Amino acid sequence: MHQRGISTVLFLVTIVLIAGSLTGCGGQSGSGSQQDGGSKAEQGKNAPVKQGKNAPKKKILFGTVAFVNPKTEGFSVRPTIDEQGNKPVAFRLAHETSITLDGKEAKLEDMKKGQQAQVEYVVRNERNRARSVKLFEAGGGSQGGKKTG
Repeated sequence: MHQRGISTVLFLVTIVLIAGSLTGCGGQSGSGSQQDGGSKAEQGKNAPVKQGKNAPKKKILFGTVAFVNPKTEGFSVRPTIDEQGNKPVAFRLAHETSITLDGKEAKLEDMKKGQQAQVEYVVRNERNRARSVKLFEAGGGSQGGKKTG
């Protein structure tokens, strides 16, 4: 009877460990997958009010600005990550697109060829619509700064 009690305890400990590890994984997958839309609770916090079944999926592109045309509100970015290809990707501004340059509010006119950019976008009607553009000074922002060392 003693051996049966130990087996039962080991079985219960195993169940608790499995349940604990599943709970840990579930928490990470919901909060760590913002690129995939996150969990439904998070979508309600960060997503636009109208969120239907066919809502476009947010994508992110990292690269270097290749072309800017403020008149047409268009620009293109050449990806720096191999998985995103090597040809420039064309974008149009979406309604209320936020643009920042080194963390400060900016305009499309501030975008220059050669700047590093992170573009958060969606595809609508087969066009890439930029929702958020983060720009960084070319060369790591060393213009006008002092070298330390």
